[in-house]
Amino acid sequence: MNKADDFSKVAGSYRKNAIVQMKMAKNLFLLCKKYFGKNFKKIFEIGCGTGFLTENIVKNFVFDELVLNDITDNFSGYDFEFLKGDVTKIKLPKECDLIISSACFQWIADIEVFLTNLKGSLSKDGILAFSSFGKDNCKQFKSIENTGLFYENYLNILPKCGYEIFEYEKEIQTVYFSSPLEVLRHIQLTGVKIHSTKKWSKEHLKYFEQRYSELFGDDNGVALTYNPVYVLAKVK
Repeated sequence: MNKADDFSKVAGSYRKNAIVQMKMAKNLFLLCKKYFGKNFKKIFEIGCGTGFLTENIVKNFVFDELVLNDITDNFSGYDFEFLKGDVTKIKLPKECDLIISSACFQWIADIEVFLTNLKGSLSKDGILAFSSFGKDNCKQFKSIENTGLFYENYLNILPKCGYEIFEYEKEIQTVYFSSPLEVLRHIQLTGVKIHSTKKWSKEHLKYFEQRYSELFGDDNGVALTYNPVYVLAKVK
């Protein structure tokens, strides 16, 4: 199953379960508004998903044109121009004064090539604004299973790709669940396939539950850490 299938399958449950991603979209929007106001000519949103960020854009920004993209069908709930497909392979819009994306860039395999190419879609003085995740994301799961996504260091990558970073923020958000099984269910319902696609044996599942509870359980339940990062940049 590929990424498009993963997200299409969980689209109905995503908005209910992706609480951290919803907060990330709002925080990214607020950062953009703080630094650049609310007036834009052409906005390009990459990875619109079920519309967390799109909703903030539509309700709070003034714009002439909004172009949405996702690898799946348009689940955002908004009928703007929609470019379906892998953003690294489709023809990108031009002259965008804001390119924005929330909780998406971690899925891009060669982020340096992508970010370098993306400069061609920005207008003069155009803004790149995105949120993604840092190295401590889902660290509890990875410490037991020794698997998961690799999270890039954007502070190093963006200057190499020709960008100037003028705002970078990171945070830690800890979510608690009633059991390790609920952690796995949460991961599944948000489409974050950080675990192996192979089926787990009953023995391994039992080991995972015991180990997770021993290491990361307390009076609040069992913890799962999210490590959002927020970046605002312009082309040098």
